[in-house]
Amino acid sequence: MKLEIATKRLALPLFACLALSACMSTTKSKVSVDYYSISGNSTAALDREIRNKGPRINGGRHAVAVARIKIIPNVRYNTNNGACRVAYSKVAVKARVTLPKWRERETATKKLGEAWDNIDRYTRLHESVHVAIAFRYAKDLERTLKELAPRRSCEALKTQVASIVSSRLDEHDVTQKKFDADEQRKFSLLARKRKNSGA
Repeated sequence: MKLEIATKRLALPLFACLALSACMSTTKSKVSVDYYSISGNSTAALDREIRNKGPRINGGRHAVAVARIKIIPNVRYNTNNGACRVAYSKVAVKARVTLPKWRERETATKKLGEAWDNIDRYTRLHESVHVAIAFRYAKDLERTLKELAPRRSCEALKTQVASIVSSRLDEHDVTQKKFDADEQRKFSLLARKRKNSGA
């Protein structure tokens, strides 16, 4: 069974939020999990079900699982003694993880059941790493914004904040994609080793 797992960061209305001196959007982090059902009694059947029903990556091919992640900054400013500073910085993570649920697991053969259990454990672990990466970036961004030096005007400070947020979100995307690419390379290497050993 081909394993293809990915993360997707949803679009963030960044400048609309940062343009306000007190962005009042909800910034509580939330991670949710939903499932899509698959059926079948063979590796080929399960693979076919995933190809047909799995979550789409960027509207294209289907994956086994996906974590759709949104990083939401909430920044407030105040002016004191002629300087504008960040008065409040909170960065939330909203993540929705989609996983497969095999309906015939209880009636499967031992070999197929064990193979599926391995895939299920891996997909859950893989997506949890994606979510952990997002939380790490959110915490770092939150700290960075809190520590910004005051500026003479709030407009200048907001521009600086927007630039930092945009840069960190780009870095976050690169890190998430690198994790996926590294994992795919590991699977390809493992598959080649098994093929060469005749396993």
